[in-house]
Amino acid sequence: MNLKSFCEGIRLNPDAQKLLFDFHKDEESYNRHKQQFYNNRFSFFETVKQYPNHRQLFLYYYVRFAIDAYGEYQRRGIADQIYFDTFTDIEIWCSNCKRDFGEYGIHEYEWLQEHVQLRLFRLGRLQFQPSAFDRELEVEGRKIYKNQIVLNVHIPSGEPLEPQQVEESFELARGFFRGITPIYICHSWLIYPKLDEILKQTSNIIKFRNNFINYQIDYDAREAEERIFNKVSSDPSEYEAHTTLQRSAKAYLMAGNKLGSGYGIKL
Repeated sequence: MNLKSFCEGIRLNPDAQKLLFDFHKDEESYNRHKQQFYNNRFSFFETVKQYPNHRQLFLYYYVRFAIDAYGEYQRRGIADQIYFDTFTDIEIWCSNCKRDFGEYGIHEYEWLQEHVQLRLFRLGRLQFQPSAFDRELEVEGRKIYKNQIVLNVHIPSGEPLEPQQVEESFELARGFFRGITPIYICHSWLIYPKLDEILKQTSNIIKFRNNFINYQIDYDAREAEERIFNKVSSDPSEYEAHTTLQRSAKAYLMAGNKLGSGYGIKL
């Protein structure tokens, strides 16, 4: 795997690609920072953040780390399609960086560590991340134990949540994570039980939420506002509303309601 093939595989923006090709990092420096990342990622984060072009540096390093991870994908027999799909998150967060900061780079540097360390995979529409469950819980007569390995579900931005694609992702996960009991956990604004008050039952978001049984609600979370409006404001009247979802959410918030997040489980 080389830089050109990787960038084409994740469909990285051409201007962001040019930025990467213009970087001239000697291999000794790169390997030193790579070792720092794998030995102590927090130290690595702090080191990179000292540079004025730290967002571009995070992009450069994560692309290089992802390219280096390709060999492990091959050793595990994981298909190239899954490899490229998983690392499209770099393109997504790079584009978000351009939107939010006016430059191509990576701002969500903590999140992308999961991908390069092969702890998260995108299988179709959804991402899955094995992790230890943080509590004991009984759902529909089944008991889930604390520290039992479950599959956290994450929803990358950029595409509709078509029900058929969602179901196909769960089916792919059942085959990919053989040996892990198919118990799926999702913590997201998309699981918030009061979304019925701003969305129709025919909404793909509602259909996605209905895959899960809600077991906890965080009424004070602001993730919904961040995802819907691309920012969080203390005054909801400041939100721009161009889509049906934005208009409904803005009206709901201006009426004094909250858009929190939910914790859901799918057996």
